This record gives sequence, structure tokens and C-alpha cells, in this order.
Amino acid sequence: MTGSILAFNIGSSSMKFAAFSRGSGAPGLLLRGGLDDSTDEGVVLQDEQGADLPPLDLPQGPNRRDVVLALARRLKTELPGPLTVGHRVVHGGGRFAAPVMLDAETEGELRGSTPFAPLHQGANLDAAGWLRRAHPDLVQIAVFDDAFHAAMPEVARRLPLPGDVAHGLRRHGFHGLSYASVARQMAGLSEARRVIAAHLAGGASLCALLDGRSVDTTMGLTPLDGMMMGTRSGALDPGALLYLMKRDGLGAEEMEELLYRRSGLKGVLGISADLRDLFASKDRAAARAIDLYCHLLTRHVGAMAASLGGVDALVFTGGAGQGQPEIRARVCERLGWLGLALDGAANARSAMLISAPDSRIEVRVLPAEEEAEIARAVEDCLKGNER
Repeated sequence: MTGSILAFNIGSSSMKFAAFSRGSGAPGLLLRGGLDDSTDEGVVLQDEQGADLPPLDLPQGPNRRDVVLALARRLKTELPGPLTVGHRVVHGGGRFAAPVMLDAETEGELRGSTPFAPLHQGANLDAAGWLRRAHPDLVQIAVFDDAFHAAMPEVARRLPLPGDVAHGLRRHGFHGLSYASVARQMAGLSEARRVIAAHLAGGASLCALLDGRSVDTTMGLTPLDGMMMGTRSGALDPGALLYLMKRDGLGAEEMEELLYRRSGLKGVLGISADLRDLFASKDRAAARAIDLYCHLLTRHVGAMAASLGGVDALVFTGGAGQGQPEIRARVCERLGWLGLALDGAANARSAMLISAPDSRIEVRVLPAEEEAEIARAVEDCLKGNER
């Protein structure tokens, strides 16, 4: 069947989108764009070649709702129909893994998982509600970011809590669309079986992939676990949290605010959650924050290597993974004992392959093609319903 797919990848501080043509092969990119709440760049809209397209019809100072509705109005008339919308949804709540039709009932059920992903779940689902009210004819499909990790070994999914306390809670893992993209790209680029992928952006995590499948990851039940992030703490000593709660009389909502929005790079430095700002700063505290980030990132690489029993390739992806050669250089230098050697010139220009010819481990820089993974999942779902 012909038609078009609009993929929304909406996060806590930014939204990305892309439109694809449906067909028998891989989804064909038609346009892409986004809106970053942390900058004043405004809405970006480009064709498949990266050339700017005529702007959307938007009010002054548009919000996310304005962008979502304006984009749908325009694409319904300009792209080959019918138009189907795919949404990245961070948490499947333990019930959903395969893509599912996103009607009002399913949206309501998914909102029940908001406590597990307070920065993301509501932001992911809001666009579906806006579109359902404005364009009730649109077919909308949820694609789950934790689904890629659903087949992790049981031991990697278990939480060390009593069964009567856990009540089915388990480690989920996230950034699954990014890791699916890495696995797909690596299958065509490399013979490496044991791959560690580091998705570094406002949120950050690592994944241990064996033959393209997730066997371990740094995030757990929530996207708060694991690696230090822009505003999120990552893994912390639970005893430190108990102490803070007792010392400062902090309740659950105050702890959520502290750990999700006031910690990480922004908390350590007190200036910015963006690595670009830290590297530009002459403040010694910025240098210390970067040192901590690289220390923790290196430690998590080691943990993922242990889960794999070794490592054949290390992949950096995500905005900071692709855009910060200095982070890559610092981490790879600390991993030299593994036989990893970096090609400095290739790293400086963010080439796809940045390891030296004599390196025992491949090091690559790959794009996180999450919107394309959403489109593929939507296409599979539609084909399943059409049969």
C-alpha cells in the first residue's frame, strides 16, 4: 500500500520529526525537522537533502502543540496519502512491546506509566491527543523505546528487591530505537559481534549488543538509572538518597525534582546541562564536571564489556556522541589497556570509523536514526493489520 508516515520523536527538551514514503523497501525519507526548547533556533524543516523548506504556518513563539498541528495540516495535503503517524513512547509499562494502535484507551493506559518516566511519557503522548482531537481520521501508532531490550537475559532484568516489594518491577532499558538503529547500521558495516553502543545526548545510556541483540544496558526500570546525564543524576548510592530525605525532609516529589531536573551536569556545574557550554566555559568547575562525566562513561563501558565477555566494537551515537570529539578521545584514551587506539584526525572530523588501523577494537561514530526506526515499526504494524 502507498502512503506516508510521519514519525514523532519527542523528548523532555526537544522534539524531532521526519516524514517517510511507504513502500516495499526501507522507508524513503521525505523531510525532517525539529524544535529544541533549549535554544532559540526555532523550528527547523528540511528536505531529504538537508535543504531548507518553506516554514510552517505558525504563530509567534510557537509551542510544541502548534508545531505538531501545523505539520499534520501541511503534510496531509502535500504528501502522498493516507498519512499515518508514529510516536516514540519511552515506557511500555511492562505490557506493550510490539507497536500498537494509539487510540484514547491505549493512551490512557500508557499514561499510567508516567511515574516511571516523568520527563518523557507525558511529552511522548501529548502529541497523540492533540492530533486525535484535531484530526480524528489519522491512524496513530505507538512505538516503544524499551522494546529493544525486552529479550535481555532474565538476570539482566531482575531488581535485587524482595518479590513482595517488587511486584513485577524489572529493569527495562531505554534508547532502544537508537540501539536498533546502531545494530542495523553495524550489520552492514562490520563483522563485530560484541558491540558496546553509547547513546550520549541530554539523556545518556549504554547498551551491550551481542549479534545485534541487547544483553545488558545501563538504564533500568526508569530512564533515571545508569550514566550521568544533562539534568539527571544517573545511578546514585541509595544510602545517599535516604540520608538526604532524612536530613532535608524531602518528599517523593522533591526527590523527583532533584534527581530528574536538578542533577547531572547541570547540578554539578550549576550553569548548563549542555556539554558544548561546559567545553566553552573557563570555569574550573566545568572541567571537573567533564572529568566526572568521562570517568563515569568509561566505567559504564567496562561494565558492558564484562556483560559481553569482551568487546569488538565501540559505537558513539546521539547528539553528544556524534558531536563531541573530546569526549570520545578522553574515554578511548582511558580504554587503551583494551588494545583500543584512536585515529586522532578521523576523530576530530567525526568520521564514521575513528579507530586506528592497529586498534584491536573498532570505534565508530554513527547517527541515531530513531525516526527511521519508528517508520519501520509503523510500516510493519500497518502491513500486519492489512494482511
